[in-house]
Amino acid sequence: MSVAQVETIDFVAHDPDRDEVLLVLVEERPWQDSGALLQDLQAKLNSYLQYVVQGKLGAKFPSLEGKPVHFQLRASYPPGERELGFLRIVCKHHLAPAGIRFSWRIVGEQIEHGV
Repeated sequence: MSVAQVETIDFVAHDPDRDEVLLVLVEERPWQDSGALLQDLQAKLNSYLQYVVQGKLGAKFPSLEGKPVHFQLRASYPPGERELGFLRIVCKHHLAPAGIRFSWRIVGEQIEHGV
């Protein structure tokens, strides 16, 4: 999977410990110094945000309606400074105002990182 599949919601789960909806974005490709994946990442995040704010999440998963939402990027490689800078802007201007939490982690590791 990759963020290049911009119209696909990769995973939806319920995190019972936090009682929140976890929407996972998956990226297996290495991040490049040129920022080549930023356009895909932006499009994927836009799809996820629309999925939530347009009510599609609640329509498909009624039992998750009204729960806090958490977007998590799970990547094979840690995001670079360019990607992290972009994610900080997205979180500040789009996700946080919508009440959506964001984090990232490396596939197979338990450590959750903020931006």
